Amino acid sequence: HINASPLDEGGRYYARARIYRRDPVTGDAVEVKYSGDLGDYPSDADAIEAAQRWAIQWCDNSSG
Repeated sequence: HINASPLDEGGRYYARARIYRRDPVTGDAVEVKYSGDLGDYPSDADAIEAAQRWAIQWCDNSSG
């Protein structure tokens, strides 16, 4: 699961993502990776898109 919730600071939106997986036994969400700030964008949609791209690339590179 990817949570790509940007931080709104003074009209700029900072892209950031958290990647979670489900624990197979408990079903609880376990955080796997936090991106930190990935840059600022003029809209929340742009920030969300950038965070999702980062998260998908991280998952693709970490899956093997």
